[in-house]
Amino acid sequence: MSELTAHDVRFGFDGQRWILRDLDFSISTGKLVVILGENGSGKTTLLRILAGLLAPTQGVVRVGGSPVRERRGAVGMVLQNPDHQMIAATVEEEIALGCELRGMERSRMKRVVASQLARFRLEPLRFRPPESLSGGQKQRVALAAAMAAQPEFLLLDEPDSFLDAPSRREFLQSLDEVRADCGIVWVTPRPRPLLQANRCLKLNAGTLIPHECTAPSVCSEQALT
Repeated sequence: MSELTAHDVRFGFDGQRWILRDLDFSISTGKLVVILGENGSGKTTLLRILAGLLAPTQGVVRVGGSPVRERRGAVGMVLQNPDHQMIAATVEEEIALGCELRGMERSRMKRVVASQLARFRLEPLRFRPPESLSGGQKQRVALAAAMAAQPEFLLLDEPDSFLDAPSRREFLQSLDEVRADCGIVWVTPRPRPLLQANRCLKLNAGTLIPHECTAPSVCSEQALT
């Protein structure tokens, strides 16, 4: 079991107010934490800091006891708009990029890519360009690419915002299959049907406070329509 932690994190731009302040957070592998926050509250900034893509002004983020920036590939991320993170010519190549991030040997990479294509039911799409896919298919590719790097933690930045009900249901079911493999942090602007969370927090005035978990399980078919 590993742990992703943020201790005494603050972030702000020069001469401006703090966007995040006095923020402490932790999640263990196998757990799912939902973070609620209004638009502009700093949710995406927080995820970028947890992923090691942005350095905090103050404080430290660690994964498995080491600074997150020293653990390349240990934290994956799926964005709100998958078009913003896809750069490869085909679905297969997009998933392979996650393996390259880990520096995998080529023969192992081929096995991992084949496994992710099967796991997320993407085999019929393997040679399609990502831009030709539906929104739901793109998010499953983004999820497969993130999981191909075998992350210890997966950060989700409102990944279902642009999905219709059937695509959203399929994405949630795919996500439910991987939650045992890593810790998941899901940020969203409002309570909505998600996977059953272990803990809910709210980003308020730049810091995290406990929030009652009310989201139903993915098994609730009525909640997903």
